[in-house]
Parts: sequence; structure tokens; C-alpha cells
Amino acid sequence: MPKPESAPPQRLWQKLGYEQEAGLILHFPRRHEDRRQWKDPFACAEGEWVTTRGKIAAVKASRWRGGRACFQATLQPQGSYEGLELYWFNMPFLKTSLTVGKELIVHGKIQVVKKARRLTHPEFEIVRPDEDPAIHLDRLTPVYPLREGVGQRPLRRMIHRLVMERPLDFPEVHPVPPGYPAAAEALRAYHFPESAQALEQARKRLAFDELFAMQVLLAERRRVARQALKVRPPVRRDLCGPFLSALPFLPTGAQQRAFAEITRDLEGSRPMQRLLQGDVGSGKTLVAAHALLRTLERGQSGALLAPTETLAAQHAKNLRALLEPLGVVVQLWTRHHRPEEVPLLDRSGVVHVGTHALIQESVRLPGLGLGVIDEQHKFGVAQREAFLRKGGQPDLLLMTATPIPRTLCLALYGDLDVSVLDEMPPGRKPVKTVLRSPQELPRVWDFIRREAASGRRAYVVYPVLEESEKHDLKSATTAYEELRGVFGSEQVVMLHGRMDPEEKQARMRDFAEGRAPVMVATSVVEVGIDVPEATMMVVEHAERFGLAQLHQLRGRVGRGAQQSYCVLVSDAAAEESWARLKVMETTQDGFVLAEEDLKLRGPGNLLGTEQSGLPPLRVASLMRDLPLLHQAREMAAALVAEDPGLKAHPGLRQRLGGYWAEAADFSSH
Repeated sequence: MPKPESAPPQRLWQKLGYEQEAGLILHFPRRHEDRRQWKDPFACAEGEWVTTRGKIAAVKASRWRGGRACFQATLQPQGSYEGLELYWFNMPFLKTSLTVGKELIVHGKIQVVKKARRLTHPEFEIVRPDEDPAIHLDRLTPVYPLREGVGQRPLRRMIHRLVMERPLDFPEVHPVPPGYPAAAEALRAYHFPESAQALEQARKRLAFDELFAMQVLLAERRRVARQALKVRPPVRRDLCGPFLSALPFLPTGAQQRAFAEITRDLEGSRPMQRLLQGDVGSGKTLVAAHALLRTLERGQSGALLAPTETLAAQHAKNLRALLEPLGVVVQLWTRHHRPEEVPLLDRSGVVHVGTHALIQESVRLPGLGLGVIDEQHKFGVAQREAFLRKGGQPDLLLMTATPIPRTLCLALYGDLDVSVLDEMPPGRKPVKTVLRSPQELPRVWDFIRREAASGRRAYVVYPVLEESEKHDLKSATTAYEELRGVFGSEQVVMLHGRMDPEEKQARMRDFAEGRAPVMVATSVVEVGIDVPEATMMVVEHAERFGLAQLHQLRGRVGRGAQQSYCVLVSDAAAEESWARLKVMETTQDGFVLAEEDLKLRGPGNLLGTEQSGLPPLRVASLMRDLPLLHQAREMAAALVAEDPGLKAHPGLRQRLGGYWAEAADFSSH
């Protein structure tokens, strides 16, 4: 019997996810190293990034604590008599390629350990004398993102051949502001620049292309959405009047402003497309409840979509407390919970609350007039579309508890109207936030013990669930066992994302009802947990979280009348990490923190999957390129107004590919 033929080996570009070799033209460098002159690692300060060249003078393989394999090499940089220590953990295979006498280029962050200079897990290239120095050395050298089985130097050589040694046919497909290089010229200069100035000009041109494509899609979405007309049933009853009259408090000015904006949308001739953006605890649920009642007043139903079962259950609980006195039925839909048919005689309407289970084709939501999506950045455009198809032309209200800087909002939600809740309900005490070292934890545990004795609760959060050799972090699992010894085994529960829903609910009940006043958790408690008796939030390894995420975690406490506290625990040595965490001590304003996060970490931690349906940003920076963003927005709006559907710009439509179909279809239901 003949042996089955094995699959042909993948070519280099296929290993990187491209169907054709030409796809590598758009495989952009993640940085450039100036290899025209090398840095002296012994003249650099600790924490400074360095790229240097030298020969391996010695190697050593050993085992470290915990059984970790360690491969160590001593590099003799050019022109230096000192040795630079290089360390790699759990990479014993390096001993076959990194041998004494090999010449290396290394890139990493300087550490000073007992007066010795060290790089831990540096990136490296082996210098081969027979390779062209004009590609790899003596220039501003591109360094590309890699995958397993792809070497830096062969990839660089192949891209050099594609963009520098062949004609590059990359036509212009949209208007270009004056002063920018042509697309083909920009591509060449961005891969292999002749100077730092040429690199920056090329980067700006490619960044403009990305931002322009994004803004064209947003402008087209807005145009299509505003073309749709909606026939609204007449108002049959007054639900909002009794609802507001029964509230034991006065809504904030920001909430009242959002009520008016949403009501105006719901009375208009076009389906609502609005983003409700509010800080932790600013009262988005009240605004959503008001919007749902406005829809129910016309005899229609409403639905609220949440990303997790915990958050969906929390919303159902809160909405029942607000709406059931008015005769509104609130039904919960999750993977593990399907509501039974509820007779609606003498009822004022129904609100469906659920997870992705609501999107399934088998689920019918008759008479859907309004769809609300919470934590909407967890859902892609296709999921939003599936939700909207449950109704004829339902209005859409998107909610986010992650404060988004105006710059980011402008970039990502140019197709939406935006309401901002920038006030907190009166009477809320600010959460006192302090930064502490791990050595001070015994005092923190003593404080939690006193809080628990007074009937209060505490969260203790960790960035990882289990120990890993890739990082030296205490895990939630390890901490759970330790804290059971500190507080008593019956006093501590654990919550994490891998638990099944029944177990999660049981642990939450134990915590909320005070049987176990200490909860050890991962960041799963970031949203959807509302326990007014919780007054303590402790976050270990706080440097591993973004400021916006820390602010979300802090928002789990301070929800009752008692003074609450947030303790950020970190032993980060880097000055910038400590300074970033200190910002949490000085402000409670999530929008200020989001701006700081954007400056320090870039938009990645805020974007999540919000860009579903938009081209990815591989070159542009939303902070650095804000003037370009405004320019791209204006030009995109003018182009779409002049040429709806881009009929006169087929090349741009083709370049946008599947994104264009999503833009044109968005909100057309």
C-alpha cells in the first residue's frame, strides 16, 4: 500500500500567514535599529534599550531555582574589554547555535546586577560573513515580527528583493495630501530607509493611508445608517413618568442629558445609533432602563446583550428591581438558562437580557424595538448585525464602562452619536487608593480581617490563574491556598473564568452573603460584580494591568455607604511603572486615567476587539498621529459625500476588501 503523500513544506511567506510572496510587501517592521553605529552597553543607564555587536567569549548551561534551564553567554562588544552577560531561560537548544566565537547582534534592556551589565532574553542575530552588509548592517535596519520557523535575516533578504530590487506596482487609489511621498516610494522607505527623516515621511504617508481607510469606512457606515427610515408605533402608555417619580434619588445632570438625547433619537425618523460612555458607577444602567421604557411605551420589546453570564445575570437582577414594579417582565437568556414562556396579560412589556445566546438563530425576539449592548467592545460587527436582525429596524444603544479619550472615540466611533456620563451620583465616597510593596502585605491582611469582622468584604486580584515558567508572578491559585491559611479555609473563595456557571454563582453567593468575606480572583471580577458590602480591593502585581483596567477593578468597591479602599501592590523596579501606578492615587477620573494609559501604553489595551470591521492599525498611532487623523477624517467625509458608495473609486473599494462590504451593510437592517 503506497504511503500517503506528505503536504509540501510551507514557504516562508505562508508561515507568516500570506497566500502569496507579494504579501510580504505589507509585512511591516516593528522597529528599525541604527546599525551605522553601535551603542556601548557599559555607557548606558539601567533600563535603557541597547543594540550592540560583538563576539561570544564564553557560554554556560545551568539550572536555576524551580528547575528552570538557563543558557548564559558572555558577549565581548566591539571596542570593549568588558563582558556583557546574556541570559535565556528554558531555551537549552541555543547551545547548539550560540557557540564561542560566533558574532552576534543583540538588542535588549540593560540590567545592572552586582555591577555587571546584563540582557535577559535579548533578541539576537548571528552575523554571517558571506551575507550582504548593505541589507543587514551599516544602515537603518528593519526588524520584522516573526513566527516559528522564520528567521530574521532570510525574511529581511526576501523583503529587500521584493521592494528594492523589483519594480513596485502600488497604485494610488485615493486622494493624497500634498507633500507626502507616493505609495510605492513610501513602502520602500518604510522597509529600508536611507535616513531617519525619510523613514518618518514614509511612516506618515502609510499612517495616513490607514487612518483614511478607517475614516472612509466610518463615513460610509454613517451615510448608510442615516438613509434608513423607521416607522415608529404611537406611544400607548406612560412608563417613564412613574419610573422617574418612584426613584429615591434625583438623576445626575449627565443622566438627564442622556435621557433627553436618547429620547430625541427614539422620536426621530431614523434608527438610533448611539454610544453611551460612562465611568465606573456613573449610572449607565439607569439610562439604559429609561431607554428601554421609552421603547416599551410604544408596545415594543427591548433586549440587552452582555458578554458574560455573570454580567448578564447582574443586569437582569438590576433591571428587575427597576422595572418589575411597573409590570415589565425581565427574561434572562444564557447558555445555561432559557426562560419559559411568560404570559404577558396585564403586563407592560418584556425586556430580554442575555449573552451570545440571544444572537442564536433559534431565538426569536418578537417586536424588538431597541437593542442595548453592554461592554460593546467585546462584540464584533458581525455579532452586532446578528443582534439587530432580531428586529425589523431596531434602535441601537452601545454602552461602555471603559472611559475612552475623545481622540480614540473620534477614531473608532465616527459612525455613532455619543452620550457621555461625566458625573457621579451624589453621596458616593471616593475610593481611597494607596500603593504598597509586597513586604507591607501583612498589614493589608490585618486591615481586611478588621473589615471582615465588621461585616464587609474584600477582593484580592491576581493577573494570572496558574504559575508559569514564562513569568515570575504569584498566581490566583497559589494565593488562594496562602490566604486560606491567613484568614481560615472557610473565609476565602476563589473566582475565575474557567469555572462553570453554577460554581461561579455558588461562590458569588458565599461572598455576597458574607459566609466567605474574602474573594481571590483573576480580572474576571472587572465587570458584572456588584456587592455593596465590598469595601476592599487588593491588586497584586498591579504593574501588569493597564490603568483603565485597574480603574475598572477599583470600581468593584465603593458601591455602598461605607468608605472603601483600593490597595495596589507592586515591586516593579522600573521608575516609569511606579510613576504610572502613582497616578491611580491622585485621581478618580477614569477619563484622565484613560488619557494617561493612551500616552503610556498606546491604544491596544483600550481597543480590544472594538476595531472589528475596521482595517487594523499597523503603522498609525492614535496619539502621535492625531493631526493626521483629523486630516483623514475631513478628506474621507468629503470623498464619501461627493462619491457615495465609492463608485468612482473602485481601486479603494478593492483595497478595503471585506471591510467595505461590512461598512455598506452596517445598520442597513
